[in-house]
Amino acid sequence: MSRVLVAMSGGVDSSVAAALMVAEGHEVIGVTMTLLPPGSGAPSLAEGCCSIWDVQDAEKVCWRLGIRHYVFNLREEFTRGVIAHFLEESRLGRTPNPCARCNSLIKFEALVERARLLGAEKVATGHYARLRTDPSTGRIRLLRGRDPRKDQSYFLAGLRRDQLAMACFPIGELPKQRVREIAGELGLSVAEKADSQDLCFVSEGGKEAFLRKHLGPGSPGPILDRAGHLLGTHPGLEFFTVGQRRGLGVCGGGRLYVVELDPVRNALILGQAEELLHQEMEVGEVNWLVDEPVCRARVQFRSTSRGEMAALTLLPDGRVRVRFDRPQRALCPGQCAVFYRRDEVLGGGVIARAGAGAGLEAH
Repeated sequence: MSRVLVAMSGGVDSSVAAALMVAEGHEVIGVTMTLLPPGSGAPSLAEGCCSIWDVQDAEKVCWRLGIRHYVFNLREEFTRGVIAHFLEESRLGRTPNPCARCNSLIKFEALVERARLLGAEKVATGHYARLRTDPSTGRIRLLRGRDPRKDQSYFLAGLRRDQLAMACFPIGELPKQRVREIAGELGLSVAEKADSQDLCFVSEGGKEAFLRKHLGPGSPGPILDRAGHLLGTHPGLEFFTVGQRRGLGVCGGGRLYVVELDPVRNALILGQAEELLHQEMEVGEVNWLVDEPVCRARVQFRSTSRGEMAALTLLPDGRVRVRFDRPQRALCPGQCAVFYRRDEVLGGGVIARAGAGAGLEAH
């Protein structure tokens, strides 16, 4: 059997992933990554990610399983590759996806490098996703997790093929309840531990407090409607996202939503619900996991949906124009767009802009 490095966050999913690798007879090494920079403010115990308690929980699980446990300091890589990117994208009025970026740059970039130094052949994680090898071509196929409620393939679409070749997702075939049952059967202390939350680097003060701390109080600007009428003043574009309805600081005019963030004018554009609908978008930073780009796929553009069917057109600069069969709501620049054929991830990228042509097109 092979030597396997298991990324252990101290949660139940990665703990059971390690246990399953041990049960298969592999030589398993548990690794916990310290990612948060000093002074960032550790998340609470209940949130279950990236705190000192999580390191201790991972240590306890490794002791219980009888495997080695190491702690790797990846603060510099995480700060530079994930937190700095999140802050810059937010400053530009975009809605970044740090979890997907962390998977590509930290778990399957920096961690894989260290795995090779330790002579490990695979890096296993607690993601709900599956891998298959195409028997005719040898290509590694990335598939949705068997449990549709926990599927995390959306966050893994940025992995390169060489990274997928090193990856292993031991719990991808299991429903979440069965994962907890296995943890209980093995006497793991994390069996009932709460799932981790998004934005592990954001302290209990919340996203807005984090942005104010690192970007300053914000740059106030105008709140406008589509016709250019002044509706009010916003404290900073970084505190808003497309589709937001609450906390806009304006009254009257019926229900208004953020329909665009315009960094050129530093303007927050509000409109009616129908103005959030777009049938086209452009996707950049595209990573293909198939040999040839496809012309049609199901496109998932937020983690909480299963996607919608669309036509794909490869543009000369490598971007992909996506035209949905029907208009979609709140396509947020900065978010991931992932292309699927049934359960298989064909590729994915980052939404560059919504709408057709030079401007935004509402339908």
